[in-house]
Amino acid sequence: MKIRHALVSFTAAGALLLGGCAAAGDEATSSAPATPAAIEVDEQLTTVDVKVAKSMLDPEGALTDDEIVASAKEKGLSAVVEGDTVVYTMTKSQRDEMLADMRSSARESADELVADDTNSVTAVDFNDAMTSFTVSVDPATYNAMEGFLVLGFYMQGALFQQFTGVAADDIDVTVDFVDNSTGEVLDSGSFQEMRDNLDQ
Repeated sequence: MKIRHALVSFTAAGALLLGGCAAAGDEATSSAPATPAAIEVDEQLTTVDVKVAKSMLDPEGALTDDEIVASAKEKGLSAVVEGDTVVYTMTKSQRDEMLADMRSSARESADELVADDTNSVTAVDFNDAMTSFTVSVDPATYNAMEGFLVLGFYMQGALFQQFTGVAADDIDVTVDFVDNSTGEVLDSGSFQEMRDNLDQ
């Protein structure tokens, strides 16, 4: 079982938003991810302003404000750093492209999990809104510790929802582990539960 895969997924979403400015080999630390309530979406006539907590994009504090702004500029976006908040301004089409990239990133993470024969996962499906993930497993080899493998799905789904304008308090992502033969739910978890546990 590769727990590292789940931890890398945490930083993958942030790296996507930073346009690849952070090193691809960086891994998340053991510190809890910032509560994504700091992200807001302001719909305007032709553009979208997205406010993102800097600690969520760069949990290790490795990037300077200038590097964050430069990274956004390379992607054709405008960014302003205001304290611990980064305000991105983009067209709605750019936002749509970013959402599509987030879906693709989640799909790649899911496919890698399925391809890893050290775990029991045989398939991963999720809905378009990225609020629900279904992880099919071989019950003969499944164990509850494999719940750590899907931590990245919680973060990816939460970020995706925030960029679509879902209110921070309403964001949730559920993950169900199901028997790949019968569809019986073996274990379930949610983003809200994970966040509450990390806050304790």
